[in-house]
Amino acid sequence: GVAHEINNPLTIISALATRTKKHLQDSSISLTKSEENLDKIVGTVDRIAKIIHGLRAFSRDSNGDIFRVKKVNEIIEMTLELCQERFKDNGIDIRLELLPLAEVECREVQIVQVLVNLLNNSLDAIQSLPIKWIKIVVFEKENSIGIQVIDSGLGIKESVAERMMLPFYTTKDVGKGTGLGLSISKGIVESHQGKFYYKREDGHTSFVIELKKKIKKA
Repeated sequence: GVAHEINNPLTIISALATRTKKHLQDSSISLTKSEENLDKIVGTVDRIAKIIHGLRAFSRDSNGDIFRVKKVNEIIEMTLELCQERFKDNGIDIRLELLPLAEVECREVQIVQVLVNLLNNSLDAIQSLPIKWIKIVVFEKENSIGIQVIDSGLGIKESVAERMMLPFYTTKDVGKGTGLGLSISKGIVESHQGKFYYKREDGHTSFVIELKKKIKKA
């Protein structure tokens, strides 16, 4: 997954550089075309830098991190940087309903880990469906902010929903899942004094993270 997220932008850079070289060798082609290609290359390099920044943060141990107030939109942006190429390749439409000013007190890396897990679960569940979309909705309550991840799947069987938060429970094929994703995600959110739960949303699959605007210190 890491290699894929970086290789795709590198392929774009290679193609643009090759095209620009050909343009420069042909005096009949305006320099504007080459300048546009170079701008795209710079933009793609910036994207790779963001992916690497996100991966470095995502992969380290964050248990010792201090809880800090973070903008929810920035947390979601970092999350999408880590997996949006995979969504694009699978033809999945990402829909966002955000609150620009929403903030929570959290360990940012851990919340990104929870969201990446939910998004990857959604992708695995819907990639063979004829209609494929994932929607991230941010909503506000009096003392908390909610992040809801909804996908075009038709929901989870009641028998599975009752057990899916248990450690090592998985419905994925052997080698494709440890069964720890949801239980660890639930533990992370609860360590933030928040709530993590499954919610059937208009016949679709939905998980909700609710985080405190301000953590109550013990």
